[in-house]
Amino acid sequence: MGVKLHSHVSVEVLEKELQVVKSELIEQLNIREKELKEYQDLQKRYTMLEKRYAAISRSFLGKLTLKYWTVRKRMGTNKATKGHR
Repeated sequence: MGVKLHSHVSVEVLEKELQVVKSELIEQLNIREKELKEYQDLQKRYTMLEKRYAAISRSFLGKLTLKYWTVRKRMGTNKATKGHR
């Protein structure tokens, strides 16, 4: 059972619309590829930072520094909650 389409739209108009849709699709694909590359670059940077943090947190001086910043952050938070600045 075949379906016959009776349309007043010419083949040329449909081909032009198809070209527009194809070009929009290609543009969107390029945008997504660029976003994916940026995401992968950020993922690499994040992994490197995690490795650096792990290395710092294993060293004596690094542990001391991290403890200092934790205490300092906690003290800053307490001041803000008590109304001191």
